[in-house]
Amino acid sequence: MVFGMRTPGRAARWGTTTTASALLASYLVLAGPPPTSVEPLLPSAGTTYLCSGYKACKDAGYPHWGYKANSSTMYWQMYAGHNCTNYVAYRLVGAGMPNKRPWTGGGNASEWGLYMASITDQTPNEHAIAWWGRYSNGSGSAGHVAYVEKVVSADEIIVSEDSWGGDFHWRSITRSSGRWPTGFIHFIDTPPAPPPPPTTPTEPVFTQTGAPVVSTPLVVDTTVTATAGTWSPTPAENRWRWFADGVRIADNITPNLALTPDLLGKQISLRVVAKQAGYTTYVSPFYDLGPVLAGVINPTAPPTMTGTPALGEVLTATPGAYDQADAAVTYQWTRNGAPIAGATAPSYQLTAEDVGTSVAVQVTAAKPQFLARTETLATAQLVTSPALVTLKTKSKKGRAIAKVRVTAAGKLPVTGKVLVRIGSWKREVRLENGVVKVKVPMARGTKKVRARYLGSTVVPKAPKVTGTVRVR
Repeated sequence: MVFGMRTPGRAARWGTTTTASALLASYLVLAGPPPTSVEPLLPSAGTTYLCSGYKACKDAGYPHWGYKANSSTMYWQMYAGHNCTNYVAYRLVGAGMPNKRPWTGGGNASEWGLYMASITDQTPNEHAIAWWGRYSNGSGSAGHVAYVEKVVSADEIIVSEDSWGGDFHWRSITRSSGRWPTGFIHFIDTPPAPPPPPTTPTEPVFTQTGAPVVSTPLVVDTTVTATAGTWSPTPAENRWRWFADGVRIADNITPNLALTPDLLGKQISLRVVAKQAGYTTYVSPFYDLGPVLAGVINPTAPPTMTGTPALGEVLTATPGAYDQADAAVTYQWTRNGAPIAGATAPSYQLTAEDVGTSVAVQVTAAKPQFLARTETLATAQLVTSPALVTLKTKSKKGRAIAKVRVTAAGKLPVTGKVLVRIGSWKREVRLENGVVKVKVPMARGTKKVRARYLGSTVVPKAPKVTGTVRVR
């Protein structure tokens, strides 16, 4: 390595290094991935080597972080082995960066600070990358990079490094040595946090635990009143700040706001102030209350709904009448409170999806600058589905066997009981998965069989079905 060369004078050493590295760099660019640093830094009086070589450094307490075992692997497409760029890339990948060069272009050490200029400065931090440009402060044509292990002071750093054609080192570098880095690249290091500002005694503060409430609509020519909301602790004084379209309504710090005609259509918002001696004054965030309206739509005759809540039946809503005769009326049918897609006509035919649910219609009358009126009309009961009852009979070993199945569209399985009669025998039997099956010992002969489903909340009782069974 150049450090060990005994040539007459520094000029001879620099000349030899420059020529050799320039030739090698040309070859590496043509033959493979972008070359890395190929020249070690020249020593100086201000550079102190703390150790040299993997084993010697490890024995002296200066680790190589596992690079000896991994030096045969290329990191960031840098050449493996003793190579400053591959060693530094290995350290950065080990710290969590991806094994992909974070720029597009050459890989010589001299180019690192140029490609990464946005994160390169003159501030040394631990875990930053010390960078030497081309022929800068003792580097050769390909520059050099090292890993900053410690910042002793603003004018002294300790680095670990490897060198192309050289060996692994730890060394100390001072600013006055003539070997100070060109700059420092901050890939993963965090600058030291600034000292905290001096602490000063602070006053206790309020916490708003509940928003203010305005319980009446914002209608022109009326006065609305806002609560202060809830606070912890309760302040000695509250003040209110009212805004129209974001502009403060001056000279009003009371909870009351007169909605004058000039406010029609404007968006009203509110902030509440909490004040008390010994506490920091607190101003709440904005609370949007809505626009000032011209009036409220009121019904003069309520809307109604007619129809039977049963599968296949049609429910119909009528709008009634309103004090604003030109109000537009719209409809929205709901199932268990959720809107039914596309069901926005005055009439709605019940489907299998509605069976067992509560169907309602929202009738809304609306007019620009007026508070809309919505009435919700619901069926008195859940939507029902008629029962379909089937009866099958047979005889086996002196027993009459009857099997009753009850089904209903949109409702599976049907629940409830079935009254079964075979001759003079009768019994109420509960459905299991929509089926009842009985086996009754009987004398030989033909017996009359009758079954009646007794109904449930969703599936009404059904007419009896009859049959016979011949007991053998």
